[in-house]
Amino acid sequence: MPAVAHQQYTAAGSDVSTVKQLELVRDILRAVQGLTGRYCSFNPASTAGNPATSGPGVLIAPHDQLKLQLGYRTLMHELGELGFLYRRVLAAIQSGRSPHTGSVRQALCAALGEEVTDFYRLMAVLEAQLATPQPTPGADETDVAGSYLSLRRLQLWLAEPMRRMRFLAVLVDGCANRVGGDLAGRVWAASKIGDPLASSYATRILHQMCVPLFDMIRRWVFEGVLEDPACEFFIVPSSTNTSSNRDLWRDAYRIEPAKLPPFINAELAATILRAGKSINFLRDACNDARWVQEWAPGASEAAAELGYGQLPVLERVVSSAGQRVDARLMAVLQSSGELDKHCQAIRRYLLLGQGDFVVALLDCLGPELNKLAKDVSEVTLNHLLRTALLASAGGAQEEGGVQDRLKAYKAQTGDLETGWDAFSLQYQLGPPLSSIFTSAAQSSYSRLSKLLWFMRRTENSLGQAWKLLKVDIERIIPRFKQDACRGGLDDLLASCLHLRAEMAHFVINLQYYVNLEVLECAWSEFMTASAAASDLDCLIAAHDKFLDVVLARALLGPGRAEGLRHTLNQLLRTCMSLAPVVQRFCEKVQIGADSLSMRAATAEASKAAGRWGTTASRVEPAVSAEEINDLKKTYSGLAEQFRNQLNEFLRGLPAAADEVNAEVRFLMARLNFSDYYTRPPTEAPTN
Repeated sequence: MPAVAHQQYTAAGSDVSTVKQLELVRDILRAVQGLTGRYCSFNPASTAGNPATSGPGVLIAPHDQLKLQLGYRTLMHELGELGFLYRRVLAAIQSGRSPHTGSVRQALCAALGEEVTDFYRLMAVLEAQLATPQPTPGADETDVAGSYLSLRRLQLWLAEPMRRMRFLAVLVDGCANRVGGDLAGRVWAASKIGDPLASSYATRILHQMCVPLFDMIRRWVFEGVLEDPACEFFIVPSSTNTSSNRDLWRDAYRIEPAKLPPFINAELAATILRAGKSINFLRDACNDARWVQEWAPGASEAAAELGYGQLPVLERVVSSAGQRVDARLMAVLQSSGELDKHCQAIRRYLLLGQGDFVVALLDCLGPELNKLAKDVSEVTLNHLLRTALLASAGGAQEEGGVQDRLKAYKAQTGDLETGWDAFSLQYQLGPPLSSIFTSAAQSSYSRLSKLLWFMRRTENSLGQAWKLLKVDIERIIPRFKQDACRGGLDDLLASCLHLRAEMAHFVINLQYYVNLEVLECAWSEFMTASAAASDLDCLIAAHDKFLDVVLARALLGPGRAEGLRHTLNQLLRTCMSLAPVVQRFCEKVQIGADSLSMRAATAEASKAAGRWGTTASRVEPAVSAEEINDLKKTYSGLAEQFRNQLNEFLRGLPAAADEVNAEVRFLMARLNFSDYYTRPPTEAPTN
């Protein structure tokens, strides 16, 4: 009681009361029911605002209107507080009767109404006791028939209702501006306090509040229905993406942490979310609404009577329902969704796992993609892609629209770039598999595919260089015999073969590392996890892990790998630069060989005519020294560029291995197993 109010009570005290105690009791009974009496009223400011700042809630008539003993006046203040608290609780109950109020708050108000009903019963009993006359002063109370009421007895009668109403008033104040699970969480917190009576009140109220909340859970888990007009449920639709091509799994629903009741843990909430999402996914993405309609009515009976005190039962029911729905979803993905077949198609065509398809596609697309990117037609690329697919083993027998899903795509590039820089393969998938192979995943596949294509193109280019060197040049050079350019041609041939061997060593080991140690191992782990996945979240997590691991180990991730990736691209381009140099070399040798043939024919014709078979001009080399030196200079620059770039790449691998993955060291060991590139120049190689 505030000090000012206490001073007022003391000043208003009197030794003699001018009002009968029965009148005071009758007035107090009206006050505790929230009604203004003759001597007791309520402070409107305190009722509407904060009692701590607007003064006492109960007002007793001043001393000039009501002369009372100080003890009686104090009792009237104490008992009148019950009416003040009752008015606050009643106001909260009435506010919950609005048609726009949520079902959880309506349940709270209904539970408060039942608590107030008990209070009404007590008031009826006390009103009946008012008819019993009070004993006259000096009379023996045992002679009075029945129970009568006095202020002291009324104080004892109202002790428990006062305690309950005080708790309810604090509860409704704490529940203001709260909805749904947050509201239930506030009552749950009140049930965990140390007062056993207050805890029992809160638990009784919480049981009724959880009826609509558990009904929402039941309908969501078994029917996938989100009927929540007042936005009370802790599962809400995701509003971040409302487009028609949104992900029906990731972008459909989410948990709102602010509305999650604390008695539902995060694991149970995630199971509830996934169960409803799976049902909606079956209905919307998999077109399996019939199974949901047949399964839901019988399965939901187990959860029809669940309440707050049955949380372990709720966990078992939700877990069982979730497992059943997840099993159905995974079965549908494997059957009608043809998950395994599309995964194998991605592995064979998008990740270049089928060698004859890669060879056929290189043969078909090579001439077209060697043009400038602006001159390449995407329609032509798709036509050539279909031709390569039909030429590969099993391509013509692909079912399930695999041929229609595999597309060639030309990105927007600069005018000076070739078609290879803009070309990429895409495997288009719609619902339900588009929730696994999302647009972000397709972008990752595109990056990986570009690297794989770059390595295959480089390998093909080095193969063409080897063919020119071993089949054409090496076969023609013996025809030069004692020609002056023979030594220079032999040296240049040996140098080109040596450089080509170094480049092939780099490309072959890089391909082995990416294809076998990275891609094949990660793909095997993904397929094993895919077969063991119990729900769609596990399957998506396994696929995301596969992409993350592959991109990181293939140096396609962020961080230090970005610098290495730039060096790697330069290395592959340098390796592809060898074929044009060898082509020039072959052309020079071929021209020289033709020149020698012409000389021989001229000499034979001269001899047949009786003249000398040779002249002074014949001593000139068939391939001039300037041409050979020019080729050697080009070769030397290319070799130096390759070795410098390779050294830079090897120096960056240890740091990338520490940051990205330790398995990157396997690539370093393969490329430089004998320390050939990192050994000091003065150190002699060991035999």
